[in-house]
Amino acid sequence: MKKFVVLLILLVAVSSLQAKVTRSSRALLEIGPKGTLYLAEGPDNDVRFGIGAEIVINPVRNIGIRLDITELSFGEYTLFYINQGMSLDALIYFPMKGMQPYFHTGFGFSTISNGGSVTYYSIRAGLGFNFSMKGGTDLFLEPGINITGNGETDLVFRTSFGARFGMF
Repeated sequence: MKKFVVLLILLVAVSSLQAKVTRSSRALLEIGPKGTLYLAEGPDNDVRFGIGAEIVINPVRNIGIRLDITELSFGEYTLFYINQGMSLDALIYFPMKGMQPYFHTGFGFSTISNGGSVTYYSIRAGLGFNFSMKGGTDLFLEPGINITGNGETDLVFRTSFGARFGMF
């Protein structure tokens, strides 16, 4: 049974990465602006809107790595982040023509220190859709969920939208 599981894991890894050298239609580095709407679940029911920028690195055809550069978030109060919570997301693209769906998942953590020190974690997941335009530009729509906290967990529904411009 153990050999079967190892063989199955190797088969999935090789088939998802397509272990051959091919030229992808996706740019190696993408950068772009985005807007995000946050709907918090819980007693405060906080609604926030953020404007920011992100970088996506696509080392292989079906996988990308996203890093949020900055975000200015409005709501009950205003927040400014540079790489909010040391965020790191994986984008797993599904091969389709036209609208290209992808699964995104990631994590992050941040430490706030003003008098005392508090560390927050964040786990994110969802589904995204790329709409390819001419000139290496993609428009995207990305609904998902964030689970955040530092003992007590909060559930935040998030919808991001924007554009990504291919650099290389």
